[in-house]
Amino acid sequence: MKRINKLYLTLLLSLTPLIAKDKSYSFIGIETGISEINNNTTPSLGIKYGVQQGNARTSFTYSYNKNNNDKFQMLLLQIDMGIFNHAFRDSAIKPYLGTTFGVLQANSNGLARDRGYVYGLNTGLTYILNNDFDLDVGYRYLKTSKLKNIDEINNLNLSMHYFY
Repeated sequence: MKRINKLYLTLLLSLTPLIAKDKSYSFIGIETGISEINNNTTPSLGIKYGVQQGNARTSFTYSYNKNNNDKFQMLLLQIDMGIFNHAFRDSAIKPYLGTTFGVLQANSNGLARDRGYVYGLNTGLTYILNNDFDLDVGYRYLKTSKLKNIDEINNLNLSMHYFY
């Protein structure tokens, strides 16, 4: 866990100078989605906290998935950058591309516990409702490390963010 904490801190500190000149906006949000884990589809719920600075967004997400007797919990760090900014300059729709790092805990049948790391890519569209709210439709592809029974996760999610 110390290695992951150092990785998070290093990433955040290394990205801060690149985007520090833009005004930052903190946000909180909720997330719902569908994850495909081991060829099983599970619904997910999550909460988010993050900062938007110009075209860059960094967020932490806690996500909980449950399917029958299987439970999955993820804590993710997601770093996104707006793409095609010139083409979407006057639009309320903003596409993005990013990367995700995190930890996963899986409990199968209430007995076996499996912990490991996840990393991958994400993409999506953000629709700006007004100065306070936006909606986000996103897709994450995550690979796993140090997990015995899970190799990859596909996640389609819908989020709503409140900026303050």
